[in-house]
Amino acid sequence: MADAVPIDAAVKKCLEKSVGKSATRSIERAKKLTAKQQRSVDACKRSTAPTTTIPPLLTPEQVSIFDLDPNLDESEAALLKERTLLAVSAHQQYFGLRMTPFTTNASRDANWLSNRDCRRYPRLVDCQNSRASFFSQIWAVAGCSPAPVQVECYQVLNIGNFSGDDFQKIKVIFHEVHHVVQYQLHRDYISGLAPSSAVRGDGPDWLIEGLAEWSAFWLLSQIGRTTMIEARSAWVPYAAVISKALSAFEAVDGRRSIDGAYRLYAVAIDELMKLNGNTPKSIVTYYQLLGEKNPWPTAFQRAFGMPVQDFYVHFEKVRPRS
Repeated sequence: MADAVPIDAAVKKCLEKSVGKSATRSIERAKKLTAKQQRSVDACKRSTAPTTTIPPLLTPEQVSIFDLDPNLDESEAALLKERTLLAVSAHQQYFGLRMTPFTTNASRDANWLSNRDCRRYPRLVDCQNSRASFFSQIWAVAGCSPAPVQVECYQVLNIGNFSGDDFQKIKVIFHEVHHVVQYQLHRDYISGLAPSSAVRGDGPDWLIEGLAEWSAFWLLSQIGRTTMIEARSAWVPYAAVISKALSAFEAVDGRRSIDGAYRLYAVAIDELMKLNGNTPKSIVTYYQLLGEKNPWPTAFQRAFGMPVQDFYVHFEKVRPRS
């Protein structure tokens, strides 16, 4: 557990109101805080922190900047815009977020996408060819880059690779917009550049991708596009046939040649959410704690109420198996 820290008068007063005087005295005397105590202290620290000017809530139209291939059909471009705006609106409404502007690039041409993306990464060696090869193989990617002038957040969509039904296509956009949310909250802009054999600074692969996948389905269930029962029925059959332990998926390399890894990730996050009230509050807290420069295992424990190793043990006991 985390080391107890001195509690100032304002935090103490907040704790006495929220958990009572007896529990506050226990916190003050503790050499080590329990996870529950730490969450109470963290919440009071935030609520008593010096106030800052809160930026105005931007509309989805103000948040979303579209730089689309002019060769896209007008109807196709309009649909991409509509779905991106819907994803922004849902995140702001149901996660209680204030998103800041980000750019959407979309095309069927990997070279066009590479040209746009290499402006963000001018120091990458042979960027045009390497990114074109990358974009030719994927559906979408999102993040934020420390661009030459200022940080630019983005989602890049190769819609030439989109397949599946209409729901799958809209789900991809919700997933990528959630990645933008991750970066905007934790501000670790280089985490996505970690080697595929390493654990990213913002968390393990199963957690970062699982949170984006689960959140996409959860938000779509909130706006009536699916239900969580339907989501689970889509995840479980794929997750059940994967024999590797969840802890083996901390680095990107862990999911190489594993069909359905993202569905296992979603099942894991679904279990994590069941342990945390089935609300996105703990998800936002995790990103905020990362933004406060906490190492991801510390942020995980404080946000979700248990060490990640304990969650691994729990999940292996309850996960679906074929």
